[in-house]
Amino acid sequence: MTDLQGPALTLDALRRFLPMHLRIRDDGTVLSVGPTLAKLMPNLEEGIAERLVNARPGHGICPLAAIREAVDGQGRLMLRIVNSRDIFLRGHGVRDCEGAMLLNLGFGISLHRAIRAAELTDDDFAPSDLAMELMFLREANRGVLHVLSRFNDQLAEARQEAVLQAQTDALTGLRNRRGLDIELAQALRLNGHRHEDVATPLALIHLDLDHFKQVDDLLGHLAGDELLFRVAAVLKQQVRKADTAARVGGDEFVLLMRGMTSRSALRDLSKRIIRAIRLLTPPELVGYTVSASMGIVIWLPGQADCPEDLLARADKALYQAKASGRSQAVIL
Repeated sequence: MTDLQGPALTLDALRRFLPMHLRIRDDGTVLSVGPTLAKLMPNLEEGIAERLVNARPGHGICPLAAIREAVDGQGRLMLRIVNSRDIFLRGHGVRDCEGAMLLNLGFGISLHRAIRAAELTDDDFAPSDLAMELMFLREANRGVLHVLSRFNDQLAEARQEAVLQAQTDALTGLRNRRGLDIELAQALRLNGHRHEDVATPLALIHLDLDHFKQVDDLLGHLAGDELLFRVAAVLKQQVRKADTAARVGGDEFVLLMRGMTSRSALRDLSKRIIRAIRLLTPPELVGYTVSASMGIVIWLPGQADCPEDLLARADKALYQAKASGRSQAVIL
């Protein structure tokens, strides 16, 4: 008759073959603990009742009952280490020839936490165990995710920079017409074609240089560009941080002054700007003085102006300033 009894393993062989094993009697007596498991729980041989709990929901917390049920029912076992609530042990078990329960356990998804907690290395796992390979894949995946995260951040920064460039005048560094349209719509708090109650009052200043054509014609385009750049510097200096200065084409500029509705303050501002621009007149420009004409409109919340209407009103005020002799501001 064929002998069906399997080969017997010495305790040393068992520890080498199954470094994560636990051999236990039905009364809870621990007969053997694998060296890797012992690293994580050095006193496990004294008993499991205070060191392990059942982690399967609906089965109580008694680890011994859970072990017996899994072994005799040939099911899976899930335990949790009491003093390490985020480290789990999963596996299955059989009864050996002496009737003891032999469990082969692993860390499952808590592998990385167990490796850190017990400072485990590749030597602590059986050669057939893919634990370290899985750790490598996990770290590689984290590395890839980190690179992707950095790439996404760089992409977002590049997109933001591209959007900013699309709204910026290349010569002066001020907002261009598109940038002004966006800022003005936000300032008016447009919701479709209706103003919201949270809008704040503002003043819109349309500025056009006087005698800029003579600079361009007599001194050349480079001199004209230099003048525009220096005018932009004046406007940047005169407006507040919350305001917007834009070059909307040629020698035309628009200032969006948030919260400024005082006519006297606007007159003072326009005088300062005109005075500063007059000082920019190139000395080679004989017979002409560069200056600025300005049209100003004030908008209050509740008024029915849309951005286009507001700009048209400022343009109308500008032409009144031009018709009245230039180098002045008209407020509507």
